[in-house]
Amino acid sequence: MKTILVLGVGIAAVPVIHQTMKTTVLKSKDLKMVVVNPTDYFLWPIAMPRLVVPGQLPDSKVIYELPPAFKDYPADKFEFVRGRAAALDAQSNVASIALNSAGTREIAYDVLIIATGSSAKENMPWKMLDTSAQTFDRIHSIQQKVKSSETIVVVGGGATGIETAGELGFEYAKNGTKDVYFIHSGALPLGDHIKDSVRKQARDELEKLNVKIISNTTVTSTTPSGDNVVLQLTAADGTTKSLTTGAYLPTMGMVPNTSFLPSSMLDTYGFVKQTTTLQAEGHKNIFVIGDAGSLEGNMALAADAQANHLIKTLPAFLKGETVAEYKKSDKVMMSVTVGRARGTGQVGSFKIFSFLVWYLKGRFLGTDYVANLVAGKRSILTKFD
Repeated sequence: MKTILVLGVGIAAVPVIHQTMKTTVLKSKDLKMVVVNPTDYFLWPIAMPRLVVPGQLPDSKVIYELPPAFKDYPADKFEFVRGRAAALDAQSNVASIALNSAGTREIAYDVLIIATGSSAKENMPWKMLDTSAQTFDRIHSIQQKVKSSETIVVVGGGATGIETAGELGFEYAKNGTKDVYFIHSGALPLGDHIKDSVRKQARDELEKLNVKIISNTTVTSTTPSGDNVVLQLTAADGTTKSLTTGAYLPTMGMVPNTSFLPSSMLDTYGFVKQTTTLQAEGHKNIFVIGDAGSLEGNMALAADAQANHLIKTLPAFLKGETVAEYKKSDKVMMSVTVGRARGTGQVGSFKIFSFLVWYLKGRFLGTDYVANLVAGKRSILTKFD
């Protein structure tokens, strides 16, 4: 019996698990799948900026139990292991798993799929934390801080920062009930690869919501002060000032969950070195999808595209056939919601109308279809038969 071992159950892994089980594993006499994940839950990161606003979304719209999604798979063909990868011997094809129930289990594999994703910095629940209990507690703590604080500070000029500041601005700053600050290190939010017109619109939409924007500035230290946090802000010219807040929401970047891997498999940033066939460099039986890989940035649409490619090519690999190359898109595709009624974005060199961003994303932030994704009926963009 050959084993397909999947590490992680996130946006990229869920459709691969379901489709590989249904189209390949269940139809073969000599295949089984083992899935390893540290929690029983799937977190939908796209809706997190709205979840931190008290009363906007119930937890059940963003966090889903995984065991019910896998209950129909027979025990001799599918196993769900609660734990996290602790080490990998890629030469012997063995993964060492630190079990939630204590102890370690060695799992031999014929094919390994690394989909361990990434973690948010500063213990923020933009991605699942170490345990589901920690994740729930952290979310509820942030909601309480937001509710009780007169001043809220969002730091980080990426999409998560803009969307979080927009949700809080729409709820509080627009009507003057709370001060909402948005601090970022550049002259404009978002990266240099985005059109200036899109970056300016993101800034302008936040300003329309009365969000106080502090540009060209970084947070260089945080000091607890009773129920508050005192932030030291350092501007690009070196000048400093302090800002006191009851709710501090940093959104600065992600760290790949790859510490269990040999350093030889990782690039200088800790991502798994990935080939254009989504295989790990030097290891033909190891595939990498999602945030843990080096091929594309930390983007949900990239994870979705990689998942759908692997769904199509894994059966060929299992038959000993040549694996098709994954053609990553060099076209910019991004959208950010700014509050619950506006947004901006870019496809290729074209700016997206605010109404389209609201209609396609901002209305529900994917909460209208994520249950079907967890159930294996679709990925982000693709519906399965």
